[in-house]
Amino acid sequence: MEKEKYITVTKNTEIEIEKIKGSRFIGRLYGIKDRDEAESDLEKIRKMFHDATHNCFAYTAGLGENVYTRSSDDGEPSGTAGRPMLSVLEGSGLSNVLLVVTRYYGGTNLGPGGLIKAYTEAAKEVIEAAEKVTVEIRENVKFSYNYDQTSMVMNLLSKYEGEIISESYTDRPEAVVSINRGFTDNFIKEIIDRSSGTIEVKLC
Repeated sequence: MEKEKYITVTKNTEIEIEKIKGSRFIGRLYGIKDRDEAESDLEKIRKMFHDATHNCFAYTAGLGENVYTRSSDDGEPSGTAGRPMLSVLEGSGLSNVLLVVTRYYGGTNLGPGGLIKAYTEAAKEVIEAAEKVTVEIRENVKFSYNYDQTSMVMNLLSKYEGEIISESYTDRPEAVVSINRGFTDNFIKEIIDRSSGTIEVKLC
């Protein structure tokens, strides 16, 4: 039984690498909640840096089996920007992040190899510079129980590091608790077993 968690960035980060044959490459890294936010941020970035020659990007949104990735060369030769950036992003271990590298053309063509190297370098540098945070993946569980089961319930919440979100006390107390997703199945099974099935539990 292990905690489920992911690593993301705490704030937006921007790094410009040294000019390459006159071209400027500016890497930007943003934390996102989902695919919709990534696409919304991209629209803002395109408008904000509309004077740039290219705004190439890669992002990863979602977790586990629901991860969605997308990348774009934004007019650079196919496979020279977006795909190398996505490769760096996937190798970083970060989740729910948008990576954009903005290029201002300097007048000299870099060729496919030069472009791959430049976009890869910009991606690596901005990722390295970003402040990172580990976030637990948690689920909310709702259940009702008898008053004489309170001690057992509290002990299980302590065992599984559950956090009480809300409580109500009527004829039969009811609670909504937050538990790490890696613990949820075990918590539900144990609370049902120890209550001989008298505690009703469901995800919410």
